[in-house]
Amino acid sequence: MSDVDSDGEAPGQETGTSALDEFRESWQRELQGHMNTASRHRSSEAADPLTAANSNLSEADLLQAKAESLYRTAVQLEQRGKVYDALPFYRKATQIVPDIEFKFYEQQKLSSDVNKKYHSLASDLAKQLDLGPPDTSDVGEEVVDNLYDKFQQDLRQDSIYNGKMIASSRDASVLTTGLHFSDLPPEIVMRILRWVVSAQLDMRSLEQCAAVSKGFYVYARDEELWRLACVKVWGHNVGTLEAQDSDISNVYYSWRDMFIRRERVLFNGCYISKTTYLRMGENSFQDQFYRPVQLVEYYRYIRFLPDGKVLMMTSADEPAQGVSKLKQVHSVRPEMLRGRYRLFGSTVTLVLQKSQARGAGHMRQRRGSIMPLEEDSSQFLIELRIASTTKRRCTQLVWSHYTLVQKRNKVDTSSEFDLTEAKYPPLRFSTVKSYHLDADAPLA
Repeated sequence: MSDVDSDGEAPGQETGTSALDEFRESWQRELQGHMNTASRHRSSEAADPLTAANSNLSEADLLQAKAESLYRTAVQLEQRGKVYDALPFYRKATQIVPDIEFKFYEQQKLSSDVNKKYHSLASDLAKQLDLGPPDTSDVGEEVVDNLYDKFQQDLRQDSIYNGKMIASSRDASVLTTGLHFSDLPPEIVMRILRWVVSAQLDMRSLEQCAAVSKGFYVYARDEELWRLACVKVWGHNVGTLEAQDSDISNVYYSWRDMFIRRERVLFNGCYISKTTYLRMGENSFQDQFYRPVQLVEYYRYIRFLPDGKVLMMTSADEPAQGVSKLKQVHSVRPEMLRGRYRLFGSTVTLVLQKSQARGAGHMRQRRGSIMPLEEDSSQFLIELRIASTTKRRCTQLVWSHYTLVQKRNKVDTSSEFDLTEAKYPPLRFSTVKSYHLDADAPLA
């Protein structure tokens, strides 16, 4: 007889069914909870689509930033001359973002435009202090003229124009027992500025004085100062402000405009060129197939002085040591050539001499009298063309003509040099601050 109750169900079947029902209900509740969480997440994304977009684009932004970092590192390495080290970074950057070059260029262009917008005033002031080329457009000239006129008008309104143009911002309520710099007569102030410029034509210091105050700005634009500077540079060939022919480029608005735009040589440094070539040595006596090759490097220095003198030196010394030898203009060095120069438009002509005088012991006797021997001398005739770069004017000298005239026994012998670019590269100007530390005489 089977163990069956009166309802026809086996014992324990009710317990198993209830456990199964509880499991189903628990599973349904858990599933319903997951569905509610997903629906809330979708609703939050619909409410804030920007957050969802940022979360989706975060990985792309990270890849973009990483590629830009690699590309920027490669550019910096290439600028320092390490091209081979930069190639792996370029390769990794292009593997992450194929068009990273164009994106990086656009980003640099945007940042450059922003910097130009917010730093244009500072760059204009720097160009002014460096005596850079002025803006020849009508707008630029109008701004400069208006600035000069505005300062003069402000000084007149402050009632300090006549003899007191320096300190327009001086506080009148402060009691002082001594005289202020603005109490000096204009003649004394102009005399001081002539010492600032000095006979070495330190026009950069004059422009720095112009940035002190309105009064100094007006004094530094005095036409007599700039006229004397132009006469110092070009001498009798200074000409006038008006054009001598139909060329409109010879028209200058002021003497300062002539000093800035006209071709000239620079005095606050020296022109330097580096020549490098290979020289074959002699064969070894032990091995006839071995022949050494020597790398020869030397520098050529040219320094111009405002009084028409010029110094030229050829030496193997580096520029840090070579420029110091040209500081003492009155020193006598055997490797230094001395002479004078003259400007003719964009051409500068140099006449240099290096005498080789024999000692006093080299004498000869003739019928009981003592007579010195004839002195041998060498003269160098050089023509250089003044050239400019995109950033600075008159900073290069290109060789045009080079002749050596030797005098021996009253006979002159001339020889011309072959001016190849390898042997005579262009000379580039380098500023030397120590040349204008002292002022020995005022501008006259």
